[in-house]
Amino acid sequence: MHPPATGNRWRRSRIIIATIAGSALTFILVSHVVQSQIKASELVAPLQHATAHVHDHGNQTWPPQPLGGTGVVDFSNPGIEQARHLTLQRRFAEVEQHAATRADFQRAVGRQFARITVVDEEDKTGKARNSRFTYFSYDTNATVEVLFDGASVRSVNTIAASEYQPEITDEEIAEATALARTYFLSLGRTRVQELKGYGILAYRPEGKGFYESRVIYVSFHATDDAPPEFVAWVDLTNRTIVNSREEH
Repeated sequence: MHPPATGNRWRRSRIIIATIAGSALTFILVSHVVQSQIKASELVAPLQHATAHVHDHGNQTWPPQPLGGTGVVDFSNPGIEQARHLTLQRRFAEVEQHAATRADFQRAVGRQFARITVVDEEDKTGKARNSRFTYFSYDTNATVEVLFDGASVRSVNTIAASEYQPEITDEEIAEATALARTYFLSLGRTRVQELKGYGILAYRPEGKGFYESRVIYVSFHATDDAPPEFVAWVDLTNRTIVNSREEH
């Protein structure tokens, strides 16, 4: 009785295998027919950015600026920055020429000072009204604001350094860096000659507020993203080193 049963199982296996093979052949034939009906252009991926960010930028400006914003400068272009600096210096020279005979201006600014910024003020119609020139005076340790209408100086105001100081300029950073480098070299730290100096406006380490003089925090690094190796607090008013340390 065993041989017939074995033969039946073998025949059933042949039927199952044949059915599977037939299904596979049918799938292949159907797939071939469907694919043959698809146009070649439909098999090409759409030409667009991976994030679908494909809208036109033809009406945009560089550098980007907020809606309604003006006076945005591309500082990545050295030529533009140099032209901006020269224009700024000419404008300061103009206001100083008009203020040359004013005793209040001479007292406020003194002989040692830094030219910081010019802000043009407009009325509600967008018409230029006045320009506000900001200085920092090393002689008086004060921020000086001069209001100029294009023909004459309208007012001269001073603010004590301990109350407010404007942001530092590239020239001030260069001067503070040179003083700090000379100081570290005097201590025999020749490594500082190989490093690049950076500077920011310093604030009091305890409590809040500004120093009573123009103090800049200077740090020296091997590269832009390297940690500092030397740091110093440089008082530009008195041209001294307030504090310093070598990082380890």
